[in-house]
Amino acid sequence: MNIFQNRSMVHKICLISIFCLTIPSLLFSFYLYKRQSNEFYRQLLKEQNLSIEQTANSVNSVLYSINELSHDLAYSDPLFTFVSRQYRVGLEKYPIWAKKQLNEVISSIKYSLKFQNLGISAANIFTTQTPEQEGDYFWSFHRLADLPFFQEFAVSEQFSALYYLNPKDTKAFHEVCGYTSASADKDMILIIQKILNSSSDFCMGYLIFECSPAKIFPSTFSSQNGNYFAWFETSHRSYGNISISDTDKLPEHSSDTSAFSITVDHQQYIGCSLKNFDITVFSTQPLLTDAYKLPAFSLSLILAVSALIQLTVLTIFIRKSFDQLHKDLTLMDRIIVDGFHEKIPEVRTDEIGMIAHRYNILLDKINALIQETVQKETAQPHAQLKALQYQINPHFIYNTLSVFSGYASQNGQDTLAESIASFGQILRYNIKNDSLYASIDSELHCAYSLINVYNIRYFNQIQLTVDVPPALKQFRIIKFLLQPLLENSILHGLDQPGTSLDIFLSICLTDDFLDIELSDNGKGMSPERLAEVLNYMQHPSEELPASSKGSFIGLQNIYRRLKLFYGQSAQLYIESEEQCGTMITLHFPAIFSETAGNLQS
Repeated sequence: MNIFQNRSMVHKICLISIFCLTIPSLLFSFYLYKRQSNEFYRQLLKEQNLSIEQTANSVNSVLYSINELSHDLAYSDPLFTFVSRQYRVGLEKYPIWAKKQLNEVISSIKYSLKFQNLGISAANIFTTQTPEQEGDYFWSFHRLADLPFFQEFAVSEQFSALYYLNPKDTKAFHEVCGYTSASADKDMILIIQKILNSSSDFCMGYLIFECSPAKIFPSTFSSQNGNYFAWFETSHRSYGNISISDTDKLPEHSSDTSAFSITVDHQQYIGCSLKNFDITVFSTQPLLTDAYKLPAFSLSLILAVSALIQLTVLTIFIRKSFDQLHKDLTLMDRIIVDGFHEKIPEVRTDEIGMIAHRYNILLDKINALIQETVQKETAQPHAQLKALQYQINPHFIYNTLSVFSGYASQNGQDTLAESIASFGQILRYNIKNDSLYASIDSELHCAYSLINVYNIRYFNQIQLTVDVPPALKQFRIIKFLLQPLLENSILHGLDQPGTSLDIFLSICLTDDFLDIELSDNGKGMSPERLAEVLNYMQHPSEELPASSKGSFIGLQNIYRRLKLFYGQSAQLYIESEEQCGTMITLHFPAIFSETAGNLQS
């Protein structure tokens, strides 16, 4: 990108921080603001809906209980019997019964109003047959004929209805009825229940409950600072602290009792309809946008400011850090010009201080290499002279052994001569150190020479039988692999002088792995002894008992070299039985050429 060309590292890091950290953080803060605003709005709306639904259900439950009580009382046996007989035949012929029945009706009404405790302040029965004497809860329905709410109810097909009266209508209702009440100058709720004849469905009277709204509606409907107001659609009046001036914009009552929202004068209000009555509850306070936007805005603002502060701090820190780095680079250039004799002061412990420390180490290495190079140049002629002398020493040993072998052969000691010659071959094979690997054929020649040497001591009692396919003799294995195995078999296999030892050596190729098996018919080992040897071979830090120290070192050497050269796939197995013999098996990857051997190492 062209924006990064020809700019310093400080500018590049600052630009990367702006594009990769600051701008994404600002975008994320805006996205978070929008998302959190919507989430807070949904949460606030959910809480408001739940609250108004609970309030509406509570009011509906109280009004429904009052309505059910009016129905039960209207069709209770004492009242219904009393009104029916008055309607059918009159009560003049049965004065004693009428007085007794009236007392039962009054007792039933008083009992219901007292023990139900539903906020009912008064109950009256208005009969279509004018009673002989009005009073004691019984009145003529003609008193209601001129009242607007009764005219509306009389022509309706409803069996019961609810009406809300303001103080003026309440006073008019009491004046027409001819009695007074404590609630005459207050709002009042009327529950009207028809009393129908069971045979002709003719209305015999009306039971009217007078209820105080303050006792039905909770305190949240207070006219001052109340949270809700109730809208009576039938009466087109409201109870509570109404906050909507234009009531014509209020929606009609709905059968759906779930909370809903309306917008009036660009303000959003929450409402909920009562299930059994034409009343709707509304919130007095509109939903305030600041109520859910402010928390989201505060959180987003904190995130944005944090991103800007982080960018500022990062820029200052980078500038200071790179100032020190520029000073160190200038000092490095001077050190190179002065011949690597000066060092960078190590005054910091951070990464820049570590760079200075590593650079000082590099200077020490450079100075050491310079001195070493000078010493090598001066010591090279001396080293070449020493190398020529070391080549003469082994050659002198080989010539001396040849003289001894020739002398023994001239004096008729052919066995001794052959043994000295075999020892010379072993010595030459061991001293020659031109490679880590040797062919199987070379290892076998060394094995035969080793057997010839040991047969001098054991009077030709050791027999070595070899079974190796010719095709495998050119495969390469690590040097000195067979010699320790043979020495271990001879030293630990021969029980005592005079006994013979047969050793069988076989090598085969299986799935790119060489299997070398060496077995003998020597004295073998007990299970306990075999366990000690295996444990010592695999855990060299653990020592064998004092009687076994110095034994089986060759096996441990072979085991460690197999793991080192061939990896974990190489294995060494030992099987032994006391007085029967021992078998050792080596299993490792096959290597045919010297190049492969070098790669494996």
